[in-house]
Amino acid sequence: MKTSSALCFSVALANTRAYDDNAGSPRPIFVPRVDKVVVDKSRRRLKLMGRQHVVRSYRISLGEDGLAPAGRYVVAGRNPNSPNHLALRLSRQSPAEPGRAGGGLLLHGTPDWLGPLAVALRNSDWTTGGIGVANDDIEEIWNLVPDGTPVVIRP
Repeated sequence: MKTSSALCFSVALANTRAYDDNAGSPRPIFVPRVDKVVVDKSRRRLKLMGRQHVVRSYRISLGEDGLAPAGRYVVAGRNPNSPNHLALRLSRQSPAEPGRAGGGLLLHGTPDWLGPLAVALRNSDWTTGGIGVANDDIEEIWNLVPDGTPVVIRP
């Protein structure tokens, strides 16, 4: 019974544990649970928050016209088959602004067809209305942010 309990405990921690590659042997690093995502458009930063502390921070790319509207959203779903290496669907928590249809938005990686050339997009605004991050970053965000997590986008 102890083996199955330990297995269940390990599976429960799967989304909150990473490993330190510099330790010589796998040593667990516990990451606090992410309970909020904050996007600061003016600073081009996305922060994962846990218990009111920054857990991780990432550089983001926006569209040339900055179409990602400020407001409150929630992670409403995932698309592992997105043309942009993984995508999280963000839906508005409050009614959409007048004149804006829908209110949905994507947080995604770079286009898969670019392959290693995607690194050229890192410091530019290239996405068409969503919030773009590097592929390594979206993989980490994908694993750390559960569906239903609140997202705040600031101007």
